[in-house]
Amino acid sequence: MSPADISVVIPAHNAARFLAEAVASVRAQTRPAAEIIVVDDGSTDETAPLAAQLGVKVITQKQAGAGAARNHGAEAATGQWLAFLDADDLWGADKLAWQWAWMQDHPATDVVFGHGVNFWVDPRGQRQEEVSRPAYLPGAALLRREFFLHRARFHAGVAPSEVIEWYLRLRAENVVIAMIPRLMLFRRLHETNTRQQGDGGRAVDLRLLRTWIDRHRAGD
Repeated sequence: MSPADISVVIPAHNAARFLAEAVASVRAQTRPAAEIIVVDDGSTDETAPLAAQLGVKVITQKQAGAGAARNHGAEAATGQWLAFLDADDLWGADKLAWQWAWMQDHPATDVVFGHGVNFWVDPRGQRQEEVSRPAYLPGAALLRREFFLHRARFHAGVAPSEVIEWYLRLRAENVVIAMIPRLMLFRRLHETNTRQQGDGGRAVDLRLLRTWIDRHRAGD
């Protein structure tokens, strides 16, 4: 692989009904990725065999959460760059192109993010979307693999708190973070994911944020 190659890591737990669409959104990128790695996080459905049928690299692990799955996939990746996509989410076609161009023009950047939007399919089968907003989330990020392995690994955990903790840790360590005001990530709301609340999970995010701040103020 060349230094320009991007590895995409998709953590997946019981995601068979969404995985093919997620992989298709990676393959539709105008700036192609060099490899797609699906990390099956202890699924009990057809996630792993489906991933194999899709022709991607498949890694299996006992269920340890999306954070551990992302770490596992990053360790196995061969590209110099990393991008993450949850198995029930989608990318806009220019996601990698916009972020790759940014990194070439701003080489001091450690992590570049983009905007995201929550979406769902209503009972009539019609797709509905919220308003786009900045998404400081793994699925909206691009970063160097070596930087991730040395400074930006996820803490293991099944709860969604690993994403909040990850971003706040990056901020606390003075990592150079950029935000491109372009819609790149489509976050799917459905009955089994952590964003199924009516507010798209924002109340959970705020509660986790307050817990993290209180813990660090106390010196824990």
